[in-house]
Amino acid sequence: MLWMLLLLSAVPSGGCTPTVLVPDADRLRVTRELVGQRRWLRVAVYVGPFFGDGAKLLVSDQPFSELELLETPGGQTISPPRAERILPPGTPVVIRDVEFPTPWGIARRVLMTPRYDPWAYLEVPGEARPLVLVLPPTVASFEDVRVQLDRILATVDPTPDLQALSEGQRKAVERKEITEGMAPATVTMAWGYPWKRIVDRPAAKEQWIWPGGKRKAWFEDDRLVRFEGR
Repeated sequence: MLWMLLLLSAVPSGGCTPTVLVPDADRLRVTRELVGQRRWLRVAVYVGPFFGDGAKLLVSDQPFSELELLETPGGQTISPPRAERILPPGTPVVIRDVEFPTPWGIARRVLMTPRYDPWAYLEVPGEARPLVLVLPPTVASFEDVRVQLDRILATVDPTPDLQALSEGQRKAVERKEITEGMAPATVTMAWGYPWKRIVDRPAAKEQWIWPGGKRKAWFEDDRLVRFEGR
């Protein structure tokens, strides 16, 4: 009964319909230049149920518990079901479509999904269902879409970089975990790109903060010395 109430009352995070639309010319460019591209995962990602739509899977470089894509009318975040597996960097991917939230498109989407946001449909070997990467509702141009896809997807296979790591670090990345001593690039492969970087260049120190502020990492001389979250 609780799930049914959530299903009937779910609204997009922010509680309103989108006000920023990608111009037609940029949408056409997305279709022409990005859709159909063969890429590789740049970072390890979680994969799991796509809220109430069993025909699709949700993919994210963030833990599902951190995602704020749906909320109740009272402003409570509705988290997706628990992620089922992790795909490592280097997994081959095809960008099958990028779908923008037009009024007709929103009406066709399953209610209990982040249907007011742009979706990128990804195809991976061995999975019949499409993986949906939910893009921020603020994307307003071809360049915005490209930047969001580039955060997750590489144009060059990063597998050699992953294999060049020590066995311990490689296995940690494949589990989306980080360990002290990792270089910034390795931390990125495991946890994805941070939302904020605080750089102290004279001291050769950096602090990274991921969306929501639950995950943080501190570097000295390009090596991870401390972190919070998982």
